[in-house]
Amino acid sequence: MCDCAEFRDNVISNNAIPHLINLISTNIPITFLRNVTWTLSNLCRNRNPYPGEDAVREILPALCQLLQHHDNDVLSDTCWALSYLTEDGKEYIHHVLSSGILPRLVELMTCSELSVLGFSVWSWLSWNSLLLGLKTPCLHTMGNIVTGTDEQTQMAIDAGMLKVLGRVLKHPKSSIQRLAAWTMSNVAAGPRHHVEQLILCDLLPVLVDLLRNAELKVQKEVICTVANIVTGASQGQLTLLARSGILEPMLSRLTAPDTELITVILDIISYLLQHIDNLQEKKRLCFQIEEVGGFEKIESLQHHHNAYISYSALDIIEKYLNEPP
Repeated sequence: MCDCAEFRDNVISNNAIPHLINLISTNIPITFLRNVTWTLSNLCRNRNPYPGEDAVREILPALCQLLQHHDNDVLSDTCWALSYLTEDGKEYIHHVLSSGILPRLVELMTCSELSVLGFSVWSWLSWNSLLLGLKTPCLHTMGNIVTGTDEQTQMAIDAGMLKVLGRVLKHPKSSIQRLAAWTMSNVAAGPRHHVEQLILCDLLPVLVDLLRNAELKVQKEVICTVANIVTGASQGQLTLLARSGILEPMLSRLTAPDTELITVILDIISYLLQHIDNLQEKKRLCFQIEEVGGFEKIESLQHHHNAYISYSALDIIEKYLNEPP
């Protein structure tokens, strides 16, 4: 069923959902409840096609109920179900948001802050593993939601998502950092007032820290976030970004053996230099780039084997190094 939409729909058409939901309301053993939750989660899987909207509306109240449970396995499979439903469809995101689950999802994003005092070392490791298994689908769901409409993204912001995202970005696991950065990148791709709320939640210093210390796969998501910010930013937002300390760690990534990453960084630098209108701020930006050896790194890319990188580097050098504003 979990690998085949046809089998999933056969199960749904045979009236399985009401029977599964009835089991939730009975006093069943926790192991049985976990199996029921896992089954409901599988009924939400597969996008080609999605489960029918009637089935989704039928399942969502049960998922809302299960999301209040205390068992980590139940919570994890419930979050996976929600992540499947929000994966690629604004209408399905609408159904999920209409169920009122956002506050609880935001609460679960901070689950690693639960007190585990008094646990043994083995218990701590086991508990930490369980929390990681919950945080992953929770972040998947939130990240999917903010790929929806601007109004749907605003609902997630209003529920407090950005206020806790900074703490999640500091999680010790790089897989969690990457998911959180991807979620923030989706918000940054929105209108200026979403970018403004991201800035007001003091997330720019967190991005700088990740570019300095995180693994490369996390840094790539951070660079995508920065690229999304600059594309639609106001003059004030561009200036704040340029002054945030992001230039030095970002420019240092120009030596990474990753053409896609280098391309995006050069596009960001070119965009900043081109679109910051204030002459003094543009001079300040050029000085900052020069001070951290950025122009030297860009200059070395003029003979890169990738034609786009070579052209972009040459264009920046000719416009802003040889003829500074």
